[in-house]
Amino acid sequence: MNETIIESPLSGPIGEMLLEFELKVPVWGLTVSTLDGYIIAHRIFYDKMQTDIETVISSMSASLIAISEDFIRFVHSSKTFKQVVIDAEDQDKALSFSVLLKHLTHNVLLTCIFPNTTELGLLLYEVGGLANKIRELVEKQSGKIHPESLT
Repeated sequence: MNETIIESPLSGPIGEMLLEFELKVPVWGLTVSTLDGYIIAHRIFYDKMQTDIETVISSMSASLIAISEDFIRFVHSSKTFKQVVIDAEDQDKALSFSVLLKHLTHNVLLTCIFPNTTELGLLLYEVGGLANKIRELVEKQSGKIHPESLT
């Protein structure tokens, strides 16, 4: 289940970065996709998460980003989306988790699902480092791939 889902010019190196990230921070899943839902790399570390969830994650993330961007532009037209954290829990508060959506570069998005027991400061610090690495890789590949869809 810890395999990169698709083959693209970036999936191998980014997939390795996602695996390294999980060794530093306890997360349930990581997805790197474009805003139109194209999955670049995906890792699941939580065994109770349903299979083939990467497509749902990427499409829902893209929708949430679009909504967030609309709200941001409504408040201030020159501002752009950077990141958002969404918290969730069940009725008994037995299962609590959060979803972090982060804009990386061009139209590349990182979605991170993590339990609420994860230290948020550590997560945000490590996500910042991961974002910089992915941003560098995407910018190096920008001449070889279409910047809008990363294909």
